[in-house]
Amino acid sequence: MRHFLDIYKGEIEAGNRPSGMFTKNGWKNLRSKDEEKMGLKQTKKQLKNKLNNMKKEYTWFMEFKNSATGLGWNEAKQTIDCSKEWWDEHLARCNNPGKGIKCNHVRFKKQGPKNLDDLHILFDKTHVTGASASCPDDVSSNESSDEDVAEVQRNLANDDVKLAALKKSKPGKRRRQ
Repeated sequence: MRHFLDIYKGEIEAGNRPSGMFTKNGWKNLRSKDEEKMGLKQTKKQLKNKLNNMKKEYTWFMEFKNSATGLGWNEAKQTIDCSKEWWDEHLARCNNPGKGIKCNHVRFKKQGPKNLDDLHILFDKTHVTGASASCPDDVSSNESSDEDVAEVQRNLANDDVKLAALKKSKPGKRRRQ
């Protein structure tokens, strides 16, 4: 896993992931560097699956870390520092045997993900935690107001455009009349 992280970080630093996704050139470089390092030729899909699995584990951990407020942090183990009773209570809330749901957080009971600092570099800005989510009708939010709403001017001359005039027929096909 270490060499994957180094390769991925190198491509990010080279600017081959400008908007959260690797560019075509970035994937090409990842494949060639991975093949050079491992001696195994892998497809883009295989490398993407490895990246997605690392991101999934990172997201689960960050979700767990952000929900476990008021607890300590164990720097040596890179995980939440809490009692056995807290874990038992958390897993009772998180697990749902009736629906076959097993809590993903149980894997972080003894230790957090390896190379957490590198995972922060890779995924910190590309994973979703739900921390900033809000509903449109959330009246408790102090961030929204009607003061910054701009009125939109309508151009009445454009209202006469017919929808049928905008549709273009596909070349080589005739419309039935």
